[in-house]
Amino acid sequence: MSSNICSRLRQIFQQRPTGTTSAALSRKDDLESLVDQFKKKSNSAHFRRNRLAYKITVNRLAKVNRFACIHDILNHQKQYPDITDEHFAARLIRLYGESRMFDHAIQLFDEMPDLNCPRSVLSFNALLAACVASKEFDKVSELLREIPRKLSIEPDIISYNTMIKAFCQVGTMDAAISLLDEIEKNGIKPDLITFNILLDSFYRGDADKFSKAETFWSLMQEKEVVPDVRSYNSRLLGMMRQKRVSEAVNALKDMEEKGPKPNQYSYNVMIKGFVDEGNLKEAKKWYASMSSNGCTPDFITFATLIPFAWSNNDIDFAHDLCINSVVAKRLVSSGLMQKVADALLEQSEAEKAKELLKLRDSKGRLPDGNSLTAGD
Repeated sequence: MSSNICSRLRQIFQQRPTGTTSAALSRKDDLESLVDQFKKKSNSAHFRRNRLAYKITVNRLAKVNRFACIHDILNHQKQYPDITDEHFAARLIRLYGESRMFDHAIQLFDEMPDLNCPRSVLSFNALLAACVASKEFDKVSELLREIPRKLSIEPDIISYNTMIKAFCQVGTMDAAISLLDEIEKNGIKPDLITFNILLDSFYRGDADKFSKAETFWSLMQEKEVVPDVRSYNSRLLGMMRQKRVSEAVNALKDMEEKGPKPNQYSYNVMIKGFVDEGNLKEAKKWYASMSSNGCTPDFITFATLIPFAWSNNDIDFAHDLCINSVVAKRLVSSGLMQKVADALLEQSEAEKAKELLKLRDSKGRLPDGNSLTAGD
């Protein structure tokens, strides 16, 4: 993707629509111009191989609800010889799904024979993924039951993983478990992705779901599927949610000693767990362990620990965290740093307070937030 079109995309889509003003209409014209430019770029076979160019353009158009423009761009691709390549067609199907345009995704899948494009489990899996991305969860099961039978396509582990993910997202956990049994009956081995989907969903649930997650963990060992850091992180989160603190501590120590190596999320789970327990001493311990084991604290780390340290009147620790957040360019909210500065003033630490606010103002600000959102 050329630097010109990349910069043009960023320039246009970083602007926010403000209603039916002349400026908004100008942006509308800009978008239409961009679509025309993109279609012209598509004449290049080299450009058509650039997945990122397509993804950026389609996703940005979807954010401003320009669905007709998305269809214009993707439908335009049918005139090129690439459309006879199943990989290329599958890319377009997925892009429709990411834009919540599932009707267009399934239409393209149905048209593939007329476009001299073969249909196999590859494009079928793209259609399933588009269905899930479009949040059309009620249609996923129907697709899995009907299309393989009609088209003589054998679902593979990717097909079943997509289905399991869909069931977990809508909370039909029993259906997800039943599908795991079906996988084995069909002679397909569940893989790491299968178990990670199940572990992430069940460890986030109540005590009963935690128990089932532990069953999956044991089954994982039986099947000789080696857990990765995401697997362990799901288990750590489940343990801390269920107040199985000592088990979580042992699990993370096993990671440190035997692998896989813990990451930021691993330590943030431990820190957040002890913050919820009101245990500042242990939270500080895991913060120190995080750094000593080569993990850089992130915004979640600081946004979790600074208000906890401040509320427990450990102002020196809160101050150090604020400084570290600036150095790491993970600056927390202005209001939070102001609270720490005010506390320093109350302790006659005026110079420290001034230094902190000066650093804050020189580095910019990030919004508040302290929830864990990533599992790997």
